[in-house]
Amino acid sequence: MGNKFNNNIITKVPPDYYYQGIKKNVFQSKWHYGKLNAVLNLIKFNFKKVLDVGCASGWFTYQIAQRFPHCQIVGIDIYRKAIQYAKSINENNKKIHFRQANANKLPFKNNQFDLIICAEVIEHVNNPKKTLMEIKRVLAPRGFLLIEMDTGNWLFKIIWYLWTKFLKGKVWKKAHINLLNTKILEELLVSSGYKIKSKKIFNYSMGVIFLCSKILKTS
Repeated sequence: MGNKFNNNIITKVPPDYYYQGIKKNVFQSKWHYGKLNAVLNLIKFNFKKVLDVGCASGWFTYQIAQRFPHCQIVGIDIYRKAIQYAKSINENNKKIHFRQANANKLPFKNNQFDLIICAEVIEHVNNPKKTLMEIKRVLAPRGFLLIEMDTGNWLFKIIWYLWTKFLKGKVWKKAHINLLNTKILEELLVSSGYKIKSKKIFNYSMGVIFLCSKILKTS
């Protein structure tokens, strides 16, 4: 993720923020399990190597690994303490690996992953297109990208305002440095060389997921 987001936000986020929030807060739990179920409904293909971009403390990474035990999954995030926490609670799980890395400079070879998940990340980076191009570089020729973010609809805006103004989401108040919506993200994906295979709206139309493949160059 970009420096602006990193410096102002992530150092204020507890490494176990998502685990504790999902465990103790009914709204966070409903949001993240709703997102997980929406992602699972779109996975109708075979894969062996998975990359979770912006994995934070690894809750989502772990959920995918539990449901697809045949795969190897790598979670990356710029936040060192979150990665350390993810490693500490998954140290006996040989199917999951965590690395501190920047989404704009992924430490992987070209065409390496069959499935890449990028959930609640793209609205936080300084240069979304650069991030999408870098993800495309490491995505296998016949692999798939699952990218998710909020839709920015009226219901989300109300909840987001309350969450960041009065509740436990205050740390995220200025986290959305890109004012993306569903249409803008769709256009950004196409201009970055992706073909959109399907789109799913979830959580009372507050979230959207695109399933994409990368457009292969013809000789």
